[in-house]
Amino acid sequence: MQRFNWREALKAYQEDRTSGAMALAFQAAQIVEEWAQTAPVDHAEDFRSELEEVLQALIRAHPDMAPPLHLAEAARRAIREATDLTAARAALSSALQKFQHQLEAHERAAAWHAVSLLRSARVILTYSRSGLVARTLAFAAQKGRYLQVICPVAEPGGEGRRMAEEVAAMGHTAILLPDLAALRWLSQADLVLVGADAWDEEGIVNKIGTLTLAILARASQRPFFVVATSEKQWPVGVGPHPARATLSLPLASEEIPWFEFVPRSYLTGLILEDGLHLMG
Repeated sequence: MQRFNWREALKAYQEDRTSGAMALAFQAAQIVEEWAQTAPVDHAEDFRSELEEVLQALIRAHPDMAPPLHLAEAARRAIREATDLTAARAALSSALQKFQHQLEAHERAAAWHAVSLLRSARVILTYSRSGLVARTLAFAAQKGRYLQVICPVAEPGGEGRRMAEEVAAMGHTAILLPDLAALRWLSQADLVLVGADAWDEEGIVNKIGTLTLAILARASQRPFFVVATSEKQWPVGVGPHPARATLSLPLASEEIPWFEFVPRSYLTGLILEDGLHLMG
């Protein structure tokens, strides 16, 4: 069996700036799975050591996203009791499959819960490109609910362009606007629906620009909802999320952080796989 070059796969994973946290979580799980099947080690201890190297590299590649942290913990837990290499490979493969199946089930459930918010909506505003928001809108279209969806471009990165293309392909009316122009039309939206890369009891972390949108939504008395899953909950044991650190004023565009923290006081509700959790 040809050895899998996980470092090349890691490079593509790290450079992916348009996929959401859930899509990247699936990518990370697949990288670990392919590495595990071809890792040239002879003993379980060597397998554990190299696995940890892979896991840490995946976490560093997207340090603002919570799912890789949960993936890493599931992988470590799976092989903790393995006494030989064969058992370690099998246990890890089983854990990775379970993790991906759970991701899929939770994403689907959260999106269906989010669809209920759109029953009386005609116009919504989203931000950046969230796989969960996209799935919610796909489910809405399946039920014959077609909306006008305001999609800010979401610079830096411009993920809103991809979101607008996906939304239009579903049959919704996608309105792609420059970020500041989109904010001008916020008062005409029935609600704001965004995703998140991480969340905790005090708020969410999402693409920079989300906090401004949340503040203006509150001023305009527009409901602001976030759709996520439990895999995006930031683990308590790893310390505060990097986006919560105090940063110095950037001196160049490449120093601008891509993620920021939004306090729960600006959020109307957090939608998870078990339903709507009111916040604010």
